[in-house]
Order: sequence, then C-alpha cells, then structure tokens
Amino acid sequence: MTDLSVHALSVAATPATAYRPLAETSDPAALDLARLVAAAGGPPVGEQLLLPVDPATDVAARALTALLTLGRPVGDEPLFLVRSGPARDHAVAELGRLVHDFDWPGAELGLTHLDELGGLLAPRLLDWAIEDRATVLLCDDPTLTARAHPRPAHAVALRVRRGPGPLRLLDSGEGPPPAGLPGTPLTGTGPCDSWLALAAALAGGQLATGERLLMHTRGPHREGWLALAATDPATLRFAPAPRPTAQPVGSPA
Repeated sequence: MTDLSVHALSVAATPATAYRPLAETSDPAALDLARLVAAAGGPPVGEQLLLPVDPATDVAARALTALLTLGRPVGDEPLFLVRSGPARDHAVAELGRLVHDFDWPGAELGLTHLDELGGLLAPRLLDWAIEDRATVLLCDDPTLTARAHPRPAHAVALRVRRGPGPLRLLDSGEGPPPAGLPGTPLTGTGPCDSWLALAAALAGGQLATGERLLMHTRGPHREGWLALAATDPATLRFAPAPRPTAQPVGSPA
C-alpha cells in the first residue's frame, strides 16, 4: 500500500431538499441527461430531481474552504479532485474554477466516474502523483437524484502527506474486504459515506489511539474497502464546513 497519512480533513453537505423538480429548469443539457438516465433504467424523467448549479450547493468549494481554515497549501502542493460522476456544470471546468477561485499554487488533476469507490481507491490511485503532500477533494454531488429516494450531496477534503501521521492509510482494494481483516467498520453506499462516519467519530472523540478502521463501501455498482490506523487521532485536525446560509436557486424562501 501507499506510504501516506491524513493530517487534516473537512466535510460539507447539501441537504436533499436542495434538489428541485426538473420542471423548474430549461437547461437542455440537464434534460438530456435526465432522458439518458431514464433510458438506462433509472427513474422516469418526471421522477427525477435536479441539483441547481449555485454557490449554496457547491459542496466541493465549501469543503475546500473549511480545510483551508486549517492552513493554506505549502509550496507547490497539488490539488486532486475526485468525483463519483461527471461535473454538474457542463459550461465550466470545475477543477479550473477551483484553482482560480482559491488561487491554488500547485498542479491539479481530476479523476471522474469512480462511482461509489472514489473515496476509498483515490489514495492508492494518486500515490504516484504525491511527492510530499497534497490536498484531495472527494466530491459526490450527482446532478440528478430520484424523487422517491433523494440523496444529499457531500464532499470531503483531505490533506495527505507522505510518511507517518495521525491517520495512516494501510491498504485498499476493490471487492469485499479480505476475510479476517481487523478494524472498526465504517460503512456506506456512497463514495463519501465512510469518511463522513469517520468525521463524526472524530468530532465525538470516539477514535482511540492505535485503533484500526475498516472503511467499506458497497453501492449498486461497485464494492471496495480501505484499511486505516488511527495512530494519533488527537492531532488529526478537523474542520466541518458550515451549512449554507443562502437559499439554493429555485428553493422556496
């Protein structure tokens, strides 16, 4: 596995109530996507909801803002954006916008379409690109969600360094975890779920020094796992993003 550790993290969420009926949009790209989703066996167009492109629903920017309250990037620290699916705003390159808005000094790289496993496989996939330290932004904010089972949008920002640290990344893989692999289970169905569970445990003071953790994501398409060790959780810095104060576009006042 990689010789990487997490030194800081932040999380951001946009509630499912931010999604709006498709009837409220005239965006042809969103409507075309809804038709493709329906044709692929997803909910009918009339049973889908749309997440508006708006600063209040931009979980990636909010998670990164929270992380930067713990310190700016050092030197030419790279920024990696890992998405579960395609970018929501087809008219703007999201990674380029983040680099511009945050005046990011280092290189940037984007990974998309990792489905449910972006949060677990990204550290291993990015090991070749991390020389000393990096910021990794995990984003799960699907453009569309089913009206019957709306899913909140989430993002997790991680500051990762090579070598030992408060939260050591041990191993990861696709498929079910190996039999007998030790660790407190942190489970979910989406790419950010296990990290959100870890953030909740950290905020509640529930991580013990030396505790092994086993993240396990099993979604409708893929399954994977990530093993970690909380070597010094007291020094793991955590900054939750505040809830958006502005009403999302199209939402009731």
